[in-house]
Amino acid sequence: MKAYLVAVNLLVQAHHRPESAIADALNGILTPDMRKHAGSNSALLDWAIAGDDIASSIAAVSLPDDYMPDESAFPLWPMGVVR
Repeated sequence: MKAYLVAVNLLVQAHHRPESAIADALNGILTPDMRKHAGSNSALLDWAIAGDDIASSIAAVSLPDDYMPDESAFPLWPMGVVR
């Protein structure tokens, strides 16, 4: 079987303690039973965070006040932040 890794960035709003807020958001979206609920024709095999843990997979970015989802340019990973 041939499989592909697909890198996806999720823009998540979190105030205090971003690690736990982001972990909660990801656990709500990316569940262990995701393949089962996606249906038998789903191409999704598995998922994992990019870094060693949730904290190392997070980078804070600033958004302009006029940021519009699906319309504004997606923020880039900050320079100097190691993933």
